[in-house]
Amino acid sequence: MKRFFILAGLALALTLHAQAAIRQTQTTGAAAQAGGKAKGGAKVAPDAWKSYAGRYELGAGIIPVTTLDVTLENNELWVKPSLVKKRKLAATRSRRVFLDEIEGTRYTFNRDEEGRVVSLTFQYEGSEYTAQRVTLPPPSVKGNTTFKLKGYTDARVVALSGSFNNWNESQLLFAREGDEWVCRVDLTPNRYTYKFVVDGNWLLDPANPDTEEDEYGNLNSVLIIKDK
Repeated sequence: MKRFFILAGLALALTLHAQAAIRQTQTTGAAAQAGGKAKGGAKVAPDAWKSYAGRYELGAGIIPVTTLDVTLENNELWVKPSLVKKRKLAATRSRRVFLDEIEGTRYTFNRDEEGRVVSLTFQYEGSEYTAQRVTLPPPSVKGNTTFKLKGYTDARVVALSGSFNNWNESQLLFAREGDEWVCRVDLTPNRYTYKFVVDGNWLLDPANPDTEEDEYGNLNSVLIIKDK
């Protein structure tokens, strides 16, 4: 009889242990599911990510990545670094840290003392760099010299960059007119080299066959404006 009670006690203990394990599994599963939703932060609270959208710029000549365009699309945060394709950013537990879903690298949005997003720190080839947020001006549509680019209907930012503006990528913007992008600027008689920058990707002027190679081996379009 004594042995019977011992065995019954062991059976009861095992039953209680199994029930506790089931409850623990259910709790853990629910937490993981909630955590998974939090990781898709752009879907949980898209309004919180609106302040991150914009262009971030790194000084030319430091690394190949010179601009990063951050957009909020379908309640998800995306980044388009120059020279590479756009990729989605996955939120982490921190509201300001995201992971590149292609490479797994970290992107951190930095705020100033007033809470404004002012820069973006990212990883490139094992090192960290910080790009400053820039305010894009309205398109440049007035001037004595016109540049045109057909197509690229899905482009977000098309810029004109050259020797006339110290190769700035965020200063002279194109406007969409009909089936082409158009930029007009005032240029004095001189010899200029330039390129178009479409969402961070450098492009020769397709309408201009005149090109030359610079000291770094880059091929640029050439424009010569003569005295009238």
